[in-house]
Amino acid sequence: MVYKRLLLAKAAVLLLTISLLFYGLLLAEETPNLGDKLIASTFKTLAKTFVASADMDKLKTENICKLNKMDEAKFRRRYAKAYAIIKGLPLETRLQYGISEEMTKEQAVRNIASINKPDIYRLIDHIPDAVIVVEFRQYLSRTKQQIQDNNSITQVKKLWGKMIAKSGNTKP
Repeated sequence: MVYKRLLLAKAAVLLLTISLLFYGLLLAEETPNLGDKLIASTFKTLAKTFVASADMDKLKTENICKLNKMDEAKFRRRYAKAYAIIKGLPLETRLQYGISEEMTKEQAVRNIASINKPDIYRLIDHIPDAVIVVEFRQYLSRTKQQIQDNNSITQVKKLWGKMIAKSGNTKP
């Protein structure tokens, strides 16, 4: 079992690496539709690989426990963020799994308790590529901004250190 998980993890990393390399080439050729499909299929494959290697009973128990400990206000805030993405699922899929904007914590617990791996694979397949691409691009944008912000902070600290060193003071 451990060997199987290791093999799946290696395959997922290899797939992600190859996909990202090809994605760079696709961007250079300015073919966003093909690039978008590549992004979406990569993430769907990684998600399915995770599900295939995960202990679903353990994950379900842990997440149900977290939900049960969560107060209603915190659940509403977190669910609102999740629903912003989930609403991209086709209507029939949302209806089939009882996903709605007004879902209660108790409904979420029941949904988690009843779901199985084939259901999760179907949900992954039903996520529109455009939803994945938008989330991926937003993630890249946030990461780029964080790196730029961090870089600015680092530069200010270096400049401050140089100014202090020039003044002869050894303490910042």
